[in-house]
Amino acid sequence: MNAPLLVMATGARTPLGLHSAASAASLRAAISSCSEHPYFVDGTGEPMPASLDGLLDPRLPCRERMLALARSAMQEAMLPLLAGGRQIRVPVLVGLPEPRPGFSEADAHWLRSQLAQQGGLTFVPGETQACLSGHSAALFLMDQARRDMAQGKYDMCLIGGVESYFHPDTLEWLDRNRQLVGPVSRSGFVPGEGAGFCLLMTAVAAHRCGLQPLALVTGSATAWESHRIKTDDVNMGTGLIEAVHAAVGSLQPPQERINAIYCDINGERYRGEEWGFVCLKLARYFDDPTAYCSPADGWGDMGAASGGLQLMLAVQAAQRGYASGRRSLLWTSSENGLRAAVLLEADVIPSAFRG
Repeated sequence: MNAPLLVMATGARTPLGLHSAASAASLRAAISSCSEHPYFVDGTGEPMPASLDGLLDPRLPCRERMLALARSAMQEAMLPLLAGGRQIRVPVLVGLPEPRPGFSEADAHWLRSQLAQQGGLTFVPGETQACLSGHSAALFLMDQARRDMAQGKYDMCLIGGVESYFHPDTLEWLDRNRQLVGPVSRSGFVPGEGAGFCLLMTAVAAHRCGLQPLALVTGSATAWESHRIKTDDVNMGTGLIEAVHAAVGSLQPPQERINAIYCDINGERYRGEEWGFVCLKLARYFDDPTAYCSPADGWGDMGAASGGLQLMLAVQAAQRGYASGRRSLLWTSSENGLRAAVLLEADVIPSAFRG
């Protein structure tokens, strides 16, 4: 578990862009895709908030939307291996939404089966695993991959997540729980859709393939929160504190600190308050624990795609020279109580040396 994983490439598909560079640049420019759904309305008769993919027909069924988004991001993340004309079978670990109205375990099984096939892809997916844990699914899988690769189970893998809230039953469920941003909700979010994936390798595999890494996953951890959202329990951030502390515990502050934070805070008060307790407990590990990036402001809540897209944003910032430092913390919070954190390190490339 001490050996870092190497991030070789990222792939993304968001309402702000069809690939990583466009998505990150649009978000950095404070462009927002948050608007209204063309025909879904809430309980008051007002259009529901939405952040939709610009190329997908709004009438396309939810799981077909997720399949198209995932394949697009997976294809981009595999480009370094495809460039040499190689046909390498790579394990795929995909994060999916928690079971909910509009997305069942049967839908998850269908989606995993489709992603295990080559249709629409120019590479051959290997063994395909799915984690149905929503926001924290992708970072949970990265933590799992660190253990698996340390044990020699495989030396490279494709990890990420995909999300789309745009099923009528899902949106109605969010509306009933007052989770949609709007005049009748004290706190809520804009539902989004997208996918984020990354290609991870061990150092041995990267050397064998002749590839240079973009970043390193140097720490990861998961934990469980018993005081969950949609209950009367008071969440003191215990689970998230545990996950973050375990992921960053190898750092020696103040010499070594986290320079940037990427999270899934989305407008729900529960999430913001949870992070507040982490700030109080673990402030010594951060340059500024309140200076976080919450991309939901630009492209809506990304659910199970959150972790993969956070990693993409951190890598893009380092590669394009606008990162605030070399260390980034990624963290996510699932409704089922799963909390996940990943410590990412990447050298910031000065603008004078960028191609």
